[in-house]
Amino acid sequence: MGENKDTQEMNFTDNYARAAARVLESISRTAQLSSLATPEIQKMFENWLEILSRQILRGQEIPGRLDIPSKAGEIGISSSSLLGLLLYLQRQGRISITEIHLEPGCGLDEDICDCFRER
Repeated sequence: MGENKDTQEMNFTDNYARAAARVLESISRTAQLSSLATPEIQKMFENWLEILSRQILRGQEIPGRLDIPSKAGEIGISSSSLLGLLLYLQRQGRISITEIHLEPGCGLDEDICDCFRER
């Protein structure tokens, strides 16, 4: 039983180290990106968001249903990114999200870098 407790403590420590590394990575990345927040870069980012927004809405009936995985694959982004962009469009008043269909997930956080996942 002592070995099981040791294993649990090692797993906890390992998971804690991964979480801490993820937080540090996020802080570092935020600091790096904030140095790019010039008006020119902001305008380029806004243009990029507009291009993605048009790709999302192209051929989409409104009102209508949107298949998240299919549309994400079609425009070359993750489902998580597409959901974020849909929220961006809603905040702009360009669409209104009125319904979301939920299904069981795959058990993995799509936003975590593979380097932090157990091998």
